[in-house]
Amino acid sequence: MTDTDHRSELPDLSELPDLPDFPFRSHSLTPPAEYAERRATCPMGQVRLPSGDPAILLLTYRDVAAAMADPRLSHDLTGPDAARMTKEPSFLQDPDVVLNKDGEDHLRMRRIVAAAFTPRRVERWRPVIQQIADELVDDLEQAGPPTDLVAGYCFALPVRIICRLLGVPEQDALRFRVWSNAFSAGAQMTPEQTAAEIGAFLGYMAELIAAKRAEPGEDLIDDLIAARDGADKLTEHELVALATGLIAAGNETTATALSRAVVELLEDDRRLWKQLLDDPALVPAAVDELLRFTGLSNSTLLRVAVADVELPSGPVRTGQVIGIASNGATRDPEAYPDPDTIRFDRDAPPTLMFGGGPHYCLGAHLAKAELAIGLGTLLQRLPGLRMTVTRDELTFSGGEIVDSMISLPVAW
Repeated sequence: MTDTDHRSELPDLSELPDLPDFPFRSHSLTPPAEYAERRATCPMGQVRLPSGDPAILLLTYRDVAAAMADPRLSHDLTGPDAARMTKEPSFLQDPDVVLNKDGEDHLRMRRIVAAAFTPRRVERWRPVIQQIADELVDDLEQAGPPTDLVAGYCFALPVRIICRLLGVPEQDALRFRVWSNAFSAGAQMTPEQTAAEIGAFLGYMAELIAAKRAEPGEDLIDDLIAARDGADKLTEHELVALATGLIAAGNETTATALSRAVVELLEDDRRLWKQLLDDPALVPAAVDELLRFTGLSNSTLLRVAVADVELPSGPVRTGQVIGIASNGATRDPEAYPDPDTIRFDRDAPPTLMFGGGPHYCLGAHLAKAELAIGLGTLLQRLPGLRMTVTRDELTFSGGEIVDSMISLPVAW
């Protein structure tokens, strides 16, 4: 049954004029004050999305963790009448994108790429990640300060790694920044700009796949082609969408997490930065804590209930749409005592930043390795790193899903 099948069962919530508008206003690096207020008073209250659609906003750790793990809360909102965050086009409307699939269809696509992202496979990639990080710092040192750390390091590191993994020419990496922003709703663009950039990205990938078919190699993209052409497990559009999505997800989210982590470490007279300089063994724990604290945006991901679901804070009826506000749940004091303080010794529940249940992020192990090596290399090679602007002077993309940092001016 689809979302449109459910809508007739529900009252017309669009007639309710008094729903608060979402997202709430806030500095990108600080969750809105409304998150804490609503978590305490109405943890499952409704909001009005920019599209005009209503959604139940989840803000507690228990509700978000339960919702992420429950297959009755579907990822598929690709139908023409389905609720969405904005009216603008995005990959969230493409039924062939793996994130938008559920059940066996989702598992079929996930199994094809899962072997490339196992912890054992990621361990083999650590020397490559370290080599790329060192090469990027070499370039920074050669050019000298000041510099934009987002362009020169935070974005360049994950995009070069995912290009190497997939077998995509690294000289094309810079083209992926705008394309990834468009594909992952990481920037505010007009509908025409978004459609044009996504079209260019998909066109590039289709040409690359054709070239790979003509001259096969041993990269991940060759494995995807084999799954399409051999056992016919992927349609042609699924193949293009999956390869494109891996590039977009493989760089935009990690670049955003890395740049946000660096800002928090360099704040407050570099107190946390100095703590890691004194004890580099804390870096893996710091990665987990910084992911919890910084998040990727103050927006929300949507799900639709395909059956009645009882969450810890209350029921969700069939056909209702929920908004999962990860940045609200990761500041829940019931799960994280003293949640607004960064503590590297925190005994915390599992992070929610990589999702949960069947849709737990395939690239989580790779992303954490990139973040740990990326931060560790900066600490070792550029111990005097400092921001040359204030926190309030930083600018962000305002993206729907990933609120990317536009630039991070630094010196050392």
